[in-house]
Amino acid sequence: MGDVLSFGLVGCGSQSEQHANVVEATEDAELVGCADVDVERATEFSAEHDIPAAYGSLEELIASESLDGVIIAAVPTAHPDLVTTAIKAGIGAVLCEKPMVVPGEAERARELRSLARDADAVLVEGLMYRHHPQIRRARSLVAEGKIGEVKYIHGQFSDYYNADGDNWRNDADLGGGSMGAKGCYMIDACNVFAGASPVEAVCRETRDEEFDVEIGETGTVVYENGVTAQFETNHRSVWREELKICGTEGVLIVPHAIVTTSQPREIELQMGGAYEHEPRKHEVIEFDPVNSYARQFENFLACVRGEEEPLVPISDSVTNYEVADALLHSTETDQVEQVPS
Repeated sequence: MGDVLSFGLVGCGSQSEQHANVVEATEDAELVGCADVDVERATEFSAEHDIPAAYGSLEELIASESLDGVIIAAVPTAHPDLVTTAIKAGIGAVLCEKPMVVPGEAERARELRSLARDADAVLVEGLMYRHHPQIRRARSLVAEGKIGEVKYIHGQFSDYYNADGDNWRNDADLGGGSMGAKGCYMIDACNVFAGASPVEAVCRETRDEEFDVEIGETGTVVYENGVTAQFETNHRSVWREELKICGTEGVLIVPHAIVTTSQPREIELQMGGAYEHEPRKHEVIEFDPVNSYARQFENFLACVRGEEEPLVPISDSVTNYEVADALLHSTETDQVEQVPS
């Protein structure tokens, strides 16, 4: 174990609880300050989590504390400016909650990537699910050819109706909508398991009349190697967070792929099963409870120390937003759109 590293947390809403709890449980890291545009909320948050200082802005936090890194968990529309402020102020490591930029603004993601590279800073988007052992094992199984050659991917991330007008997911001005809340996970998962670059996309959208925000996306992405991926997001249906990767010899299913913090998880393999004459073989691989946010922070901490590379490289995030741009553009043009190479 090395020296204890100091971090600041920006944004003191509900999502910040996950990050604060993880840092508190890490022996060689500490939160020395938190910041929020609502300084009273920051003060209350600092008291709840025994954080020494609270501030009304990221600028005040950076000016007052010696930081090894910053965790950003504000509303999505604030993320790009906060990342920019941190890196330009000399902060060498930034973990930014998803969505790093509002879907539809891939150019901003490219700008942040360039900014981080020019400053030799670590910039990681909080796609925490990738750090869970079940996803890492699923990737290994697919890479090893366990289900043969991947041909089709399906993802679904949906949840129940939320009528809270103060929830950022219901406010387009704050980056709300199902694409930013859930679609970014689905796009990333499809990109991860496809094994090739995305080339074109088409999407259909559902909107909420009360809040005038999109609440559902049904998208298709086609890849250079011929893999087709389809995903659904919805803020008005039953909770599901499932991935299904279909190959020439079998299917790999991750029943609970995204929110993985405290419950046992599993991967199901379904092999064979042609027509009626070939019995389908089932194999279940089980995983003990693991907090994916904790695993994410472990990797981030190792990156700060120069011991590891980000498990979610910033180039992956940029590709995700380029796909999101094509999908959202498709909802406007009613046509298949090309994804920038």
